[in-house]
Amino acid sequence: MASPLNQTHKAPFVSYIFLGLAGALSTLAFSPFDIQLIIPFTLVILIYFTVNSRNFIDSCKYVFSWGLGYWISGTGWLIVSIYYYGNTNIIVSFIIIILMGVLLSVVFVTPFAGIRLIQLNQNIVFNSLFLASCLITLELSRFFLLGGFPWLLPGLVFLDTLGQAVIPIFGVYGASYIIYFLASLIALSIFQKKNNFLFLGILFLSIFIPYQSNQKEVFNESLYLSIIQPSLDPFQKFKEGSYVNIEDTLVNLTNRNKDSDLIIWPESPLPYLDSNPRMTQLLSRIEDGPRVLSGTWQYKGNELYNSMTILGTDQAYLKRHLVPFGEYVPFEGILRGLIEFFNMPMSSLSSGTSNQKLLEFNNYRILGMICFDIAFPLSFLDEVRESDFIINISNDTWFGSSYGPYQHLQIVRARALEANKWVARGTSDGISTIVDNKGTIVSILEKGKRGSLNGNIYKTLNPSFFYIYGYLILPILSLILMLVAIVLKLKK
Repeated sequence: MASPLNQTHKAPFVSYIFLGLAGALSTLAFSPFDIQLIIPFTLVILIYFTVNSRNFIDSCKYVFSWGLGYWISGTGWLIVSIYYYGNTNIIVSFIIIILMGVLLSVVFVTPFAGIRLIQLNQNIVFNSLFLASCLITLELSRFFLLGGFPWLLPGLVFLDTLGQAVIPIFGVYGASYIIYFLASLIALSIFQKKNNFLFLGILFLSIFIPYQSNQKEVFNESLYLSIIQPSLDPFQKFKEGSYVNIEDTLVNLTNRNKDSDLIIWPESPLPYLDSNPRMTQLLSRIEDGPRVLSGTWQYKGNELYNSMTILGTDQAYLKRHLVPFGEYVPFEGILRGLIEFFNMPMSSLSSGTSNQKLLEFNNYRILGMICFDIAFPLSFLDEVRESDFIINISNDTWFGSSYGPYQHLQIVRARALEANKWVARGTSDGISTIVDNKGTIVSILEKGKRGSLNGNIYKTLNPSFFYIYGYLILPILSLILMLVAIVLKLKK
């Protein structure tokens, strides 16, 4: 690999394009493509280029190029909502996507910059652990960027492989740590021409061997659910009089499932507040039978919230993690009004507080998560421990037929495995699913199909090791390794 790299020093623009393409290809590791082995190899390329760069500035440029390809390719599906549903000029839409990619790529540069500045020693294993620690610290920092964006975590690709055994113990972040360690071990072995470590790194890649657990668990308690997927055009939702068709669709599908214990409607299926008199009229049309859990719009004081409630009760969960530029506008004083996309309906929401009460139904404790919430495992530590299962509702119609909903489902599956909890997921247009505590899809209603998905969701007795202790291990280990590296640097 050294010879081609030396050539790129003479034509750096070529290396930037090459790394950008490598970053873009990395996203094929995620759903719906699921070519898992791509991401460790493209990370090997990135790390090798970084440690073999001529200087600190060059290393930053390499990392930025890879990151730009990664983020633009991996989140490019957002252009569907920005352009088609946000009614934004195509050029402006591309600019927004690129600017988002630039921001995320700048953040991505930071851990590699640390590696380049500290100038690691010859101990490949320690260096690989240190690099993995820096990178996982980066991933944890994405909890806070623009309200949080923990998307495209490498550990997600361990689903359906031997490596998924790590997720209930150390979470998706722990799985990401292992991938970063493997890639670092291989790249540094090539760089230092250490064949023994190279062999070890390649051997470790065996954890990507396809695997699916066939072990059947016996559960004693369950609810029989019907998930309603209305599959309605989001363009029509906020047009005058549109609620009639929406109401008819929801009521008709609900009344076909009178034998269910609980009906699940998707995130914000109706264009009016839960306090609107039409809501009472709507509930009166539902035949005697099951309760309905639904997304709603709620005012509390002067604040508007995206909420989940069991209709006809005073129970409510208020969405905690709002989608930037969709449900709220960062730097609102500057951006609001610049383009129509930033003025989409319901784009000035307030976020709910932490540690909200669980929803209760038939002596079950339900952890509600709305759409983007489910991407934040560390925000619901106490709630996961106390809950019997998770219900996630979402409105993925805004992403059309792009690969965004498939990435979202991959996150849902990982959360179920990570938490050791069953998850029922109801969406407006798909993909609605029931996922067991091993991350396996038990039943599914594909995107674009109108109908109901019926099945049992089971209570699990214990949370995973990750939700009890595992979430603490990585931050502590990473901090120790980074401090040791700094001390060693100062002693030189």
